[in-house]
Amino acid sequence: MSRNLSRHFSRLVLSMLAIAGSFALFSAPKIVMADNPAAAPAPQTSAPAAPAKKPMAMKKMKPAVKKHVKKASYKGPSFAGRVVATDLSSTPATIVVSRTLGKKNGTIVFGGDLTSRTVIMKGHKRVKASAIKSGQRVVVHYRKGMGSLTVTSVWIR
Repeated sequence: MSRNLSRHFSRLVLSMLAIAGSFALFSAPKIVMADNPAAAPAPQTSAPAAPAKKPMAMKKMKPAVKKHVKKASYKGPSFAGRVVATDLSSTPATIVVSRTLGKKNGTIVFGGDLTSRTVIMKGHKRVKASAIKSGQRVVVHYRKGMGSLTVTSVWIR
């Protein structure tokens, strides 16, 4: 047991010495040594001396402008497309969104359940589920739960 204590004590002493040494380095006076302490005087010539250069004007530094970076407000799976159908009267309410694959000649259809906790946004305002119309472009964020896909938010474009 004493061996473990002595090892711990020696580490503590070593760290204290390191800290004391770093304080000694910071508080020591600065000494500057020249490369050539005894410079020989330059011989005098009759040629006129070159005019001294003017110091460069310092440019006024503009403060750094922070650019607005749009952060993702939702992390998780999402689906973008057009609304094909909605059924708000069923329990739970459902939404069907489809997207074409372009040159691949196909469409992807997404269907999910709208719950009371689903957030529906148009622009930056929260709206009711009745604002979702057929043919609108939307982005649907969802998660898998209870054996089906549950929509967490719908962003109407």
